[in-house]
This record gives sequence, structure tokens and C-alpha cells, in this order.
Amino acid sequence: MHVAACLQPAKLARLQGAAGDRHRLFVALDWAHADIIIRRQPVDVLVVDPQFASAGEPRTESIRRVRDRYRALPMIVYSVLAAQTLLPLVELGREGLEQLILYGLDDDPQHIREALERQPGIVLSERLVARLRTPLGRVTPAIGDAVERLIRNPAAFRGVPDIVDAAGVPRRSLYRHLERAGFVSPRELLAGARLLRAYAFLRQPTYSLDLVASHLRFTDAEAMTYAMKSAVGITPARARDRLAPDEFVARLAAHLCPPGELDDGSLEHEAPAARADTGGSFDA
Repeated sequence: MHVAACLQPAKLARLQGAAGDRHRLFVALDWAHADIIIRRQPVDVLVVDPQFASAGEPRTESIRRVRDRYRALPMIVYSVLAAQTLLPLVELGREGLEQLILYGLDDDPQHIREALERQPGIVLSERLVARLRTPLGRVTPAIGDAVERLIRNPAAFRGVPDIVDAAGVPRRSLYRHLERAGFVSPRELLAGARLLRAYAFLRQPTYSLDLVASHLRFTDAEAMTYAMKSAVGITPARARDRLAPDEFVARLAAHLCPPGELDDGSLEHEAPAARADTGGSFDA
């Protein structure tokens, strides 16, 4: 799993300890750097601290800006519980940020790991990447990395131009490389990444069809329904109720690349390596 952290040093140390060698950690130096990380790295979940980059004073403005920009990116608030943080935490809860870890109270390593690993779509992203490992090996490393980042964090891609930028190649070259590897078009890959996250969100009781469509930048629920039927053969509601996660991933992978070119979904190739890094609408 790929985790981005916007935390004060003490909380960061505990998160690093919990991540161990199971998860890769990207450490933000400030909120501008956090935005760069989200756009350039395959982030699965963002852990934020109301006291981050604010001289210790709890602030919510930066967290809310990130939330508004990347609605489909799971976010966990990691905070102390004190008089000065009560109002900011209530404000964030009203914004829909209900996942909370309290420093010194419920932040033992096991609890932090469980909070990270239960985020919607993370396991499914790993499974889809594993199924696409063979065709991903046929494109350049930069393009393969861009596609993997797209699958892991569709919130960071507003359209095909963002995929082009992430791959670092001309638009025509991107289309040509993906076609030769057996993939659908970049636009359809973007739809597929969003649909994977949509399926994960819809399996959570708090997410409605309209809310998921909005978070994932579909024009509306009808547009998301059309895309889902085209990709996996059934509507979002039926996919949620009738398709087990493995079957959904298998159908989506077969839509994105011919079945004969796919792996069996084994995670044996999953990237190891938890390490701290400080580096840095549906439009076509």
C-alpha cells in the first residue's frame, strides 16, 4: 500500500512504525508538497493532521482544500484530543471525514495498520494491478508507472492530459504504446480506474450512487451507470449486490485488456518496500 502523510513528527514516527515494511510511505513537507505527492505518486490513502504545517495550531482549511480536490482519495485524520482540537475535529466530521485516529489513545501499531488497510478500493487496486502485470510489462516503465498510479489513485487524474503528463510522452505515443500492449484507450483506462473505486465505495453503506458519481467526477449517476454496464455488463447497484470483489476485478481486467493477456491475479509481484519519500468530470 502507498500512504501519504501530512503529520507532525511525533505522529509521523508512530505511522512509520506501524507501516513497517508492509507499506510505502510518502512524507509531505508542507501542504503544497502534499499536493505534488498526490498528483505524482500512486497514493492509496492520505493521513492528515490538523496541526500539520501550522506551528502547532489546529487548522482545517488546508485539509478541506485537499478533500475538495481529491474526493475519491481515502483520508484519515490523525490528531491529538485536546481542547484546542475539538472544534476542528467536529468541523472535519461535518465535512464527511469520519475516520479518526487519536494520538496516544488508539494509535497502537495494529490499530493504525487496520485503519490503513480497510480503506475502500485499496485491496481491489492491488488485485487489478496484479492481473494487468503482463501487459504493463510491455509498455515503457514510465507509462506502466502512470497506469499503476491511475489505478491506485484515480482522484489525481482529471482527464487524459493528466495521464499523458504522468507518462511523460506525447499523447499519440501514449495511445500507440497502450494499443500495442493490448490495452483499451487512455480514456477507457481512466473510466476503469474510477469504476473500480466506485464499486469499492458502493460496498460501503454510507455512499449513495449520486455521491459516488460526484466524488469520481462522472457527469452524473446515469453516466456512471452507463460506464459500468459497458465495462462489466451490469449496473452499479447490481455489481455491488451480485458480484464478489474478485469477480468484479476479473471482469474489469478483461474489459481493459484481452483475457488471454492477463495474469491470474496473484499478488506475488506486488512491490515490496515501505520507505519514506520526501521527493517529490470525465474529460478527455
